[in-house]
Amino acid sequence: MSIKRNFTLAGLAAAAMLLPNVCCAQGSFTFSNYAPPAGIDAPVFDAFGNRLAGSNYVAVLYGGLAPGTLQLASRERGESSMAPVAFWEGALAGYFGRGGWVEITGLPPGQFGWVQVRAWDARLGTNYEDVVRLGLGGYGESKLLFLQSGGGGSGVPALPATLDGLQSFNLRPLVLIGGIRQQGDQVVIEWKPGFKRYQLQQTAVLGQQWQNVGEPTTATSATNSISGSAQFFRVVGLLE
Repeated sequence: MSIKRNFTLAGLAAAAMLLPNVCCAQGSFTFSNYAPPAGIDAPVFDAFGNRLAGSNYVAVLYGGLAPGTLQLASRERGESSMAPVAFWEGALAGYFGRGGWVEITGLPPGQFGWVQVRAWDARLGTNYEDVVRLGLGGYGESKLLFLQSGGGGSGVPALPATLDGLQSFNLRPLVLIGGIRQQGDQVVIEWKPGFKRYQLQQTAVLGQQWQNVGEPTTATSATNSISGSAQFFRVVGLLE
């Protein structure tokens, strides 16, 4: 794993030395959360501590001169906005990496600025903002990083900068339950729409295994008899 990443960084360094003034019109960064030579090893997890894996999960980089002005990074030479990067699978689950570099519009090469990695469940939407607006969870972001950008030449770093100080983070849990109310000797559980099917689950003790209540359903509510012991409920949104 380290050999492959070292080779990638070495190749990037060689390219930058050959073309020191052509690299980047804006402040640039390599987009990877695994770069041992730079001390970066920050896998991303879902709400339950599982490493994100495969094309169902994606990540992008946001950046700007101030924390309140972050924008989606651009592709090389500002050609267009960067495309979301899928997470690797198997032994590399939790990690992502994009060849080349990304640029932060409005951040000159060599200048300090703010950057942040944002990730989400791609089955909920094609971009981060849309998933956030759903209000269902399934997205997350790293802590803000104040870093010197790379790129350019003539006295500023020629190489794109790495995401120094990046730490692991978790996606927010899917929050679906909209309300619970008692109706006679029964409890009515209602939840938000937005998925193809839903699975109601319950447990008597938080931290123990959740048990399915009935079969998956397309409904957005369920009615259960009140038992003698307290129960915790949750609803899992199913995308298939």
